[in-house]
Amino acid sequence: MSDEAVPPPSRERGPSRVLSTAFGCFGVVVVATALVVGVFVAAAVAFTGWPPKFNPFAEETVDRTGPSVLRSLTEISEFHAATGHYETVVDIEKDVRFVPGWVSGERVLYVGKGEVDAVVDFSELDERRVELSEDGTSVAVTLPQPTVDEPALDVEGSYVAHRDEGLVDRFRGSELEREAQLRAIEQMTAAATEGTTLVDLAKENTTAMLRGLFGSLGYTDVTVTYDDDPS
Repeated sequence: MSDEAVPPPSRERGPSRVLSTAFGCFGVVVVATALVVGVFVAAAVAFTGWPPKFNPFAEETVDRTGPSVLRSLTEISEFHAATGHYETVVDIEKDVRFVPGWVSGERVLYVGKGEVDAVVDFSELDERRVELSEDGTSVAVTLPQPTVDEPALDVEGSYVAHRDEGLVDRFRGSELEREAQLRAIEQMTAAATEGTTLVDLAKENTTAMLRGLFGSLGYTDVTVTYDDDPS
């Protein structure tokens, strides 16, 4: 047996493995560099701007806006064109025949306050009621007459100015104040519908609103009429 020492196996990497590792690192560096350059170019375009012809990041605007005039009106559904503030005094008394008032009977003096709106219905507007000219300069709108909405009673602002109750009514309770509130609402409705002030104001406000709306869209001739109005 030879006494010569056997050298240990070499731990050096082979040429192919070294090249593979080198190319892998190089690829990572290339990708990272490309991302940095891309971010830098995008930022430069955003802040400095390139001519659109040579700018690969140029913005392009696509306008897909459809006709919005009629849609905008129908989406409103109801236009509360005017509001009237009303105050009314209700005097209700209940008596029992052949019984003194101090025994049984009641009287309420109620001051009711509330608001009433005049409303124009836009829900049935269509191409027949909104006529646009071909040249886009004029529009004619036909609307239904304004209607008076149900009054909104201001419960906190309203109050009982005077109450007179007999002995019996003080113990059994009373619904007379509720009746006075309902009567106040009836009187406000009558006051709003009997006169034409609130309805006329609603027409004026609606006409002004539509002229401003169509004027902002480029229409120079805006005609607004109402059903059953004299020609």
